Amino acid sequence: MDLTQTPINLVRQSVLSLAICCILLGGCADPPASETGAKTGIIGKKNQDIGEFKPEDGEKIADLQVKTSANPYASVGAYGFAVAEISKQAVTRALQLFKAEHGRMPKDYDEFMSQIIKRNNIQLPVLPGKRRYQYDPVKYELVVVEAEKTDK
Repeated sequence: MDLTQTPINLVRQSVLSLAICCILLGGCADPPASETGAKTGIIGKKNQDIGEFKPEDGEKIADLQVKTSANPYASVGAYGFAVAEISKQAVTRALQLFKAEHGRMPKDYDEFMSQIIKRNNIQLPVLPGKRRYQYDPVKYELVVVEAEKTDK
């Protein structure tokens, strides 16, 4: 082995390693607070705040589709969609177990809250914006509704 080449190889490897680190870490800047929910401080927070869905009150089910855009932080917008879907799956599973045990679905909102949410200690991630969880006692499912209802 030629000893004069060893330092050059070490320099090349160091430069290459540094370049790879810069490339990998270059796109890891923190996204703006307005897009991560950091402004509202919701990431990681959980609760059992579920209302009763009443379409006659003008409640609208949220459109949870992830919109594509040129924004490099657009994937952060998928947070609301992801937590809502995971929460729905957890509640759906608890409802299925309740039906298997009792031969029926919860008879009303109060039974849903006591036997599904409280009994199983289901903690739902706080949703971004003014979206909220509600239980639809007609369809026996957890839904996410848009901004607060307006009083007329």
